[in-house]
Amino acid sequence: MSELVVVCLDSAEENWRECADVLFSTRPRPPAEAWLLAGLVLWRYPGCLLVLLPGAGGDVILRMRAGVMAGIAADPPPGGRELG
Repeated sequence: MSELVVVCLDSAEENWRECADVLFSTRPRPPAEAWLLAGLVLWRYPGCLLVLLPGAGGDVILRMRAGVMAGIAADPPPGGRELG
């Protein structure tokens, strides 16, 4: 595939998760749990470059293959749109 593949962990079939460049979830988790889960997702799906998981309280846990962590606002930027 030459397109960016974004897949939801919560509902996608395994073959889609294996092809994903970006995996995300819609279920909020405590931040520590989300951070650990994101690491497990990167380990389980070596083709995945980015994992986004909502933390409890509106934060978003973001982990990239390079091991960089960032926190972002739950609201999309002006002119952006929400996923889902």
